Amino acid sequence: MIAARATTRQPRRAAWLLGVLATASIALTGCAGASPAVKTSDVFGAAPWKAGERLEYRLRNDQGDELGRGIFTTQQDGDRLVLAQAFTEAPGRTPAGATALKDDIALTVDAKTLRPVQGTRTSVARDASGKGQGTRTRWTYRAEGDRLHLATKVERDGAKPEEGEVTLRPHAYDNESSLWLWRSIPFAEDYDQAYVSANALDRTQQTVSLRVPQREQVEVPAGKFDTWRILLRNGRAVRTAWISIAAPHQIVRWDNGEVIFELVKAE
Repeated sequence: MIAARATTRQPRRAAWLLGVLATASIALTGCAGASPAVKTSDVFGAAPWKAGERLEYRLRNDQGDELGRGIFTTQQDGDRLVLAQAFTEAPGRTPAGATALKDDIALTVDAKTLRPVQGTRTSVARDASGKGQGTRTRWTYRAEGDRLHLATKVERDGAKPEEGEVTLRPHAYDNESSLWLWRSIPFAEDYDQAYVSANALDRTQQTVSLRVPQREQVEVPAGKFDTWRILLRNGRAVRTAWISIAAPHQIVRWDNGEVIFELVKAE
């Protein structure tokens, strides 16, 4: 969530990848994580999307330079959903003779609750010489009472596999589902809830507070939209997303502090 990721920390890769995985990653970088003492709850409401949805985003920096493109798709698989993200480097940003950057994520969740089941991620960064370096991550969840147990395996080119496990606090969602999760809440001014976001890449969990302060109109490549502005807080770090007031409540813009996502096309 290159995602959109919704948690705070992430590995330091090539510059344009930073924060992208906060799809959905929230990428509340520079924050140690909100206190578990904050009251959390289940925040997933009614799913506004339909199977087969495809959203295309432009990824840019504060100066307006396009860094890459992201494609978000939603597919039905029985009583589950496959939430996929595919990120590619913008044309012209790959140095001559170097490997192009890319990041592909597929997360399987329960269609009724958005509870995570399993996920995979394959990314290609490049070293100082421009040579591509691949990383493959697989993770699974299993229920333990009211909690989820997360197990991950990371394989990097030229390195030994890394495996680890962690038990999550109640009311946890996978970080890579963030740009779907936020679309499902019952939008209203002063909405204020918190949940736990699990980052499978580094086996961490953070409490994320979600608040809706107001409506705003924004313009992106896909057009002008009346939106709900939502604030995502993790500790002292705050990030902003703008979600269309009209169903199916697409994420129109998402600023994770390092990369800005802007909707280009919705299908």
